[in-house]
Amino acid sequence: MTPMKKIKGFFSHISIDCLAACLYFLCMPYTIVTTSFGSLLKVITFPVTALLLVKLFLGNTKPLRFNSVHLVYSLYIIISFCGLLMLRTPESITCIKDMMLSYVVIMLVTMRTYNKYEKELIDSTWIAVGVICIWLCLTSNNVLNEFENRTVIYIFGFTEDPNQFCAYYIMPVMVAMKRIVEKRKTLPLYIIMLVLILYAILKTGSRGGLLGVLIGMFCFIIFGTKSIKAKLGITVTAIIAGILVAVVIFPILPEDIQTRFTVEDVAKSGGSGRTEIWEYLIEYTGETPGRMIHGSGMLSTYPIMEANKNAGNAFDHGRVAHNQFVQVFTDQGLIGLLGFAALIMVCIFRNIKKEPYITASFVSVISFAMSLTMYIFKPYLNIIMMCAMNFIDEDDEVLNEDKVYDDKKENKKIAE
Repeated sequence: MTPMKKIKGFFSHISIDCLAACLYFLCMPYTIVTTSFGSLLKVITFPVTALLLVKLFLGNTKPLRFNSVHLVYSLYIIISFCGLLMLRTPESITCIKDMMLSYVVIMLVTMRTYNKYEKELIDSTWIAVGVICIWLCLTSNNVLNEFENRTVIYIFGFTEDPNQFCAYYIMPVMVAMKRIVEKRKTLPLYIIMLVLILYAILKTGSRGGLLGVLIGMFCFIIFGTKSIKAKLGITVTAIIAGILVAVVIFPILPEDIQTRFTVEDVAKSGGSGRTEIWEYLIEYTGETPGRMIHGSGMLSTYPIMEANKNAGNAFDHGRVAHNQFVQVFTDQGLIGLLGFAALIMVCIFRNIKKEPYITASFVSVISFAMSLTMYIFKPYLNIIMMCAMNFIDEDDEVLNEDKVYDDKKENKKIAE
């Protein structure tokens, strides 16, 4: 069979629903790019949503499936929406609008079923996202300032936060590790890709980004490989990649970036002032039973920190908690925190056996939650989308085809 026939045969199994989802994933790095209609990703989101809605009501031929992630995430969205009853500011209203839009996209994409060919295309899309992000980082010659040589990522003239940018690598890393375990023919390319991603993360100077990706890689080694031989193989691959980074790449980084990754510098920085913010917000929320139970409203950290902007240098750097757990506790109290914890549990355990690379991805992005606020953080939302995906096994496809065939035979008998 010629390559063109193979490609044509492959795409004959791909639905337009899958292509729309892949386009959405592929545009994730361009979230920061702003147009007159909003972010570039949001501009893509509207036609993707419209297409999926049309397919749902007029052209859907696939069975719809709802799962535990859909249920728990729906409940959490309701809890978040109720936060507007306590606080309605331009920031909180915008946040809820964006959460609702993302929720609609997540539901439209994930309540469909995807076959093995579509799953392969989705995974390949994530590899493409990784390649795009490597190129964006390694071709950037911009640094933070004259005193810090951390690489600054510019996408069409818009600056991306280094910590957030590193989260774009999560799914590409996990898909690459999955394909290494599967011993694909392109295995050496995936090893090179992992090394380049680690180099790109080091260039940004993001300690949280490096730790988050490494946690995900470790999680994949634990859950993503069943045999001892496979665990040893992927561990050796990770060690080789780590040695290459430590021996070849790390020494060529600017001295100030190397210093950022030392234990002494991490301890001295105190999380870049984040711990001061966390302590204050936790104490503030714990002052009254009402705040502890239901919080102060969505993005209540904006007015809270604005009122205390003279309390310390940490409060001059944004108006969010820089920690999703603290953010949820402040905004939604224990009710919201329990809902968020339930969402974490279902996203981890739904895929831990069949799709461990997705579980590892979610664990990785949750580790980013220790330094980021993530209500509408696209890598977080897209990985939730992956956790909610319905992938059909080959056996399920055969059973469905047999059922359709049996139904046709039964209808024919009745007609006769």
